[in-house]
Amino acid sequence: MKNIHELEDDLRERWLKSYPDDERKAFCFDGLCYNGEIYNDGKNAHQGNEEKLWNNTDRRILFLMKDTNNNPRCDYREWHWREIYHPFFNCIFKWLEGLSRISKDFIPTMENGDYATVPNAVVTKYPLAIVNIKKISGTSSISNKTLYEYANRDKAFLQEQIRDILHPNIIVCGGGKGTVLNIAKNIIYEDESFREINYFCHYSRKLNILLIDSFHPSARINSYWKIEDMMLKVHEFILETDPPFMK
Repeated sequence: MKNIHELEDDLRERWLKSYPDDERKAFCFDGLCYNGEIYNDGKNAHQGNEEKLWNNTDRRILFLMKDTNNNPRCDYREWHWREIYHPFFNCIFKWLEGLSRISKDFIPTMENGDYATVPNAVVTKYPLAIVNIKKISGTSSISNKTLYEYANRDKAFLQEQIRDILHPNIIVCGGGKGTVLNIAKNIIYEDESFREINYFCHYSRKLNILLIDSFHPSARINSYWKIEDMMLKVHEFILETDPPFMK
């Protein structure tokens, strides 16, 4: 039986071959990120215990993003996650830590020092999974029209990556003023329904999946709205629904 990374590798090859040669040069894959030792002059990471963490955790948290910015011929999984300090990913690290720790009796806050001093330290404690809807590397922005076109083109691949291989139970839908959330609802989980609990949280009790309509990690707003308000609304969700994966 193949493990997660082997299934991802098989998917990557089929996905890459579905594109013409000129677009293959810009293809950037992603998925369950390696948390092992750094090599290649600090540019890449070996596989670590991320599969064990993913398979043993009650909360499989996936970050669903639009596309990657100027990273052709790359694989997110192999990046040097233990040493990444970019603000975009620092926000994701804080979301990962907060969502992994929050409970009905505890809401993490930055004011109380509840987050790791070095944000990337969380990748050896909690598994990190990132999926970009558009696998062809882009620039600093993408139109909703283009994003939907790629989401529809690659619907079967996205469904296989998310629903069949990773099967997360918490999906943070990053940005687009609801666009990424709508793609999750209407394309990736097109045959299912989600109930809006509050303006962050949408839940399928049947699937036991929480969709979080988040800001983009690089949104130019203060950390309260990006991180603290999300945790408050997730706490509301926990109290109202008592989901089995957030005890």
